[in-house]
Amino acid sequence: MADLSDVERMVDDWERDAVAKSQRYAEMQERVEQISITGSVAGGAVSVTVGPNGLPTDVGMTDAVLRMRPDEIAANVLRAMRKAQSQYPDRMREIVAGTVGDDDASRHIVATAEENFPPAPEEDEEPAAEAPGRQLRIETEAEDEPPAPKPPRRPEPGGAGEHGRRRRGGGDDGDDGDDGDFGEDQTFLRRD
Repeated sequence: MADLSDVERMVDDWERDAVAKSQRYAEMQERVEQISITGSVAGGAVSVTVGPNGLPTDVGMTDAVLRMRPDEIAANVLRAMRKAQSQYPDRMREIVAGTVGDDDASRHIVATAEENFPPAPEEDEEPAAEAPGRQLRIETEAEDEPPAPKPPRRPEPGGAGEHGRRRRGGGDDGDDGDDGDFGEDQTFLRRD
């Protein structure tokens, strides 16, 4: 059976290790909160900075974007953001290794960063420019969408009504059809 002093020493060691580990994780958190990574594309014309959670905190552009079409600018912003985010797992790996070391929790932290921010796709620095002017877009319609409503038909001259019949006088609503309110070329709004 273990001596009481050995048990006390084990508890003291465990407590000291727990305090040290807690301090290392606090240092890791502090360093993670300082993360700021910038990715730039298009020869530096577009840059995006991401913060500690990998979300953009700043977008910068030079005058070179004035020569780009709006869709090129948008594509370059996304490319720069992905470029910055792709560096996030490596930065997390460095911070984790320098603070808490290698354990199950630190491996999980890095794996989560790799899942959320995969490497940037391999691309040429300058995307191939599309020919200005015409663009062809092919879209498919969802089957759940109702068909577009048909435009209303104009009444034919000669008084064809809504159901294709001309209204004649003698109906039971007391309208004799001769009061001039709805002439052949008139709408329900009276013209004078």
